[in-house]
Amino acid sequence: MTHNIERVFITGANGFIGQAVAAFLNKKGIETCGIDFVANPDANVIAADLFAVDKWKELLEDSDAVLHTAAVVSNAMSEEETWRVNVQGTQLVMDAASASSRTRRFIHLSSVAALGFEHEGVMDESMALRACGQPYRDSKIASEHLVLNYHCSGKIDGCIIRPADVYGPGSRPWVVFPVQAMSKRKFVVPAEGMFGPVYVEDLVNGIYLALSRSESSGQILTLSGVGEGPNQEYFGRLAAMLGLSKVPSIPSRLAITGTRLFEKATHLLGKTTEINPLTMIMLSRPSADYSHAKATRLLGYQPAINLDEGMKRCEGWLREQALI
Repeated sequence: MTHNIERVFITGANGFIGQAVAAFLNKKGIETCGIDFVANPDANVIAADLFAVDKWKELLEDSDAVLHTAAVVSNAMSEEETWRVNVQGTQLVMDAASASSRTRRFIHLSSVAALGFEHEGVMDESMALRACGQPYRDSKIASEHLVLNYHCSGKIDGCIIRPADVYGPGSRPWVVFPVQAMSKRKFVVPAEGMFGPVYVEDLVNGIYLALSRSESSGQILTLSGVGEGPNQEYFGRLAAMLGLSKVPSIPSRLAITGTRLFEKATHLLGKTTEINPLTMIMLSRPSADYSHAKATRLLGYQPAINLDEGMKRCEGWLREQALI
């Protein structure tokens, strides 16, 4: 069964995923609007903070569904700020959506990080989640709980999407930042560890299916790509675009210890850095084999862009942007 969605309200609408979803929906004849830190009138995006509800409430109330992408996606922010945005912010948006007479669906963008980084083998939605003191991971677990709570209470039809490692033209963490850091010889990855890439176009198609199909109601759905691979394979392809023979790597334990010292030195200067132990722990995971079998069974989701094609598109975009 399908839902008749005519207008979608997007939080974090100027972000990598928010923009990609809006462009896809617009091509499908679905109107979009949303909020972000900077206004984009051409895309019907206003400048507003999640906590400034009065600024965006009317936009949401005039929408059939909400796609909540706004979040602290960082290992460098404080636990307090990560919780405030990722959990309390999610609840504010859910409260507004629940109170709207028109808004019927709430799609929450979570992360496979909620599963943790210590597992081996295939991972899916049936796995138990365990808080561990990592702010981003724990906040995603808590926000998922909120969505399921509101859904089970009958307040709003909710669905949770867990993307794998989303890459593609414009991806800052997995394309732009690594290339810029490699070009300055300031990039290193753990020698051990796996990467689970999903091309942004595949993710967006999966989000559309979740928005439009009733089978997603009340579900947690993993949207992953065409397989996993070692860090060396993924980041090595970016290194090759710069003419480098390989991406620099060091043993995981050394990477974690070294970045802990680097992070402390950075904090002494009053700054933050994503080059920190939590990032190295994530990249050191023994498995990134995130199963999309449930999304395939319920929605017909099937990733179509393999790493060869995805990297070809990334390289073309990087050259257009004069980044390589």
